[in-house]
Amino acid sequence: MATMHYHDGQDVRLGDIASFGENDRCKVVVLIDEQAALEGYIAEEWGYLGGGCVLLAGSAGLVHYPPGALGEDVGVRLLERA
Repeated sequence: MATMHYHDGQDVRLGDIASFGENDRCKVVVLIDEQAALEGYIAEEWGYLGGGCVLLAGSAGLVHYPPGALGEDVGVRLLERA
């Protein structure tokens, strides 16, 4: 199981609040590799994506990041731990 990281190297945790681009925010709602999800989400339903995490962004809705991809996106920065 690979730990996902933000661009600055901090671990991604379930429930984190992060920036999503310049003017939006998102919340980490599913960690696929860890089979963990916030209430209202079922981690197993996302397993077909092969890993990574799912974010709920205000403007974009649910967004999947494959393993390693979140760390490359400088627009997603940790703002607040759950």
